[in-house]
Amino acid sequence: MAQVNGYADTQVSGTSEASHPCVSVEAGSRGGDLSRARRCWTNNLWVPLALLVGIIVGLIIPAHSEFKGTAFEAKISQVLGWTYFFAWSTSFYPQVVLNYQRRSVHGLSCDYQMLNAVGFACYFIFNIMLFCSSAVQEEYAHAHNGSSSAVQLNDVVFAGHAFLLTSITLCQIAVYYDYPPLKKEDLLLRRAVVIILSVFIVVAVAIAVVIIATKEGALDWLTYISILAQAKVAISVVKYCPQVWMNYKRKSTVGWNIHNVLLDFSGGALSVAQLLYDAWVENDWGKVSGDPAKLLLGNLSIFFDVIFMAQHYCLYRAPRHHPTTEPLSLSTL
Repeated sequence: MAQVNGYADTQVSGTSEASHPCVSVEAGSRGGDLSRARRCWTNNLWVPLALLVGIIVGLIIPAHSEFKGTAFEAKISQVLGWTYFFAWSTSFYPQVVLNYQRRSVHGLSCDYQMLNAVGFACYFIFNIMLFCSSAVQEEYAHAHNGSSSAVQLNDVVFAGHAFLLTSITLCQIAVYYDYPPLKKEDLLLRRAVVIILSVFIVVAVAIAVVIIATKEGALDWLTYISILAQAKVAISVVKYCPQVWMNYKRKSTVGWNIHNVLLDFSGGALSVAQLLYDAWVENDWGKVSGDPAKLLLGNLSIFFDVIFMAQHYCLYRAPRHHPTTEPLSLSTL
């Protein structure tokens, strides 16, 4: 297995039939061609199916009772919310499936996944406390002139689901760990990520214990979860960078599923659309400033996903090989 800039360059072999969903190891065989076509067709369904399910669920589930608009406007918000939920939530599955098919995590940044897991843990705590805790809701209303937060059920479910799937991906990394030895700069990055996240978790837990012990005398829960939300945004600013860097060093996006990127882009755009739409309909732009995490996370996703799409489709696009005429190689996802 050759290495490029310190990272192994994955190739198709007789023992890695599932390395790529659109490549068959049975070159020249009709069965191999059908298998390759079936995998390509199945993978291309991730995005449209997620959006379709989101629209259907948004139309079926009753709108939020506290929405200050007409029933039609509430339904539009509901559709936007559940469509972004299914797009963003589904975005985790293509990578999990690809890791399982390949029995490998090569090409997927471990640093990115660690940052992702801690970030979504913060985001889940922020959303569930704003949605479920009456005390935190009262604190929010007092701080925002009586307005309610823009957090809805789909926000809570998404954040919890995202944390769960990211944790599963980390487990896959532990099981399938097949990265080449880290070079000096990559080892420094790994140590920095681990140390910073460890310190952050210890401090966050300690502050929560102090709040409980002092019964919010030292700090209230709204301020605490707002800090966690800001931490999530800060993590999101840097979490994509290790994956961008890995793709750049390898000059390849093999192992990094493009359907994950397309779904993440769709989810980010729809999430921002719902937030702005709700603020516009209710004539309450404080909803935007009251939920900066949702606004910034959506825009950050869009920004970095454009970079990933440029890497995949333009900068590091591998040539297509016809299985019946040329030797097989692992093309981009």
